[in-house]
Amino acid sequence: MRQAYHSIIKPAREGVFIGWVEEVPGTMTAGRSLDECRANLRDALRLMVETNRHEARMGLDPSCLREPIEIDVDDESINLTSGVEPQTAM
Repeated sequence: MRQAYHSIIKPAREGVFIGWVEEVPGTMTAGRSLDECRANLRDALRLMVETNRHEARMGLDPSCLREPIEIDVDDESINLTSGVEPQTAM
């Protein structure tokens, strides 16, 4: 199953890039290049999703229903308090 998330990558000191995922708190990483940061971010996100799913499924019993759920989210409706316009590509 493929899912899409929104990442933010920020250049830091001495060519290091810091990245995080908007929808999954705690999913942060760094890289010495933009490509390395993106790859590390994918790995960190995968680990967070797998861990969260594993923890959520602990203790399930036969009465529990497990099913996918979808929502529509409009990026334009997100209120940016910083006044910085979002960037889609770096």
